[in-house]
Amino acid sequence: MDQHDLNDIAHRIASAAAQFGPGYRPTGAQKADAASVLRDMIQAAETHGVTFADFDGVADFPRLAIQLVQTRDASR
Repeated sequence: MDQHDLNDIAHRIASAAAQFGPGYRPTGAQKADAASVLRDMIQAAETHGVTFADFDGVADFPRLAIQLVQTRDASR
């Protein structure tokens, strides 16, 4: 994974975060954590020949990463 990929992840997380309504928008820390989760998921999947394009064909993983982090924070 190179800097271009990391920039793409950051952009996708920011775009997904903008889709959330007031009161549901992720914090800066949640966006950073979601980007890390997404990066790690993609890196792990790469060992199986799965690419970010494959992720895109299945679901909105940037939005799911944000929701995952928000759920984690809500349960604390």
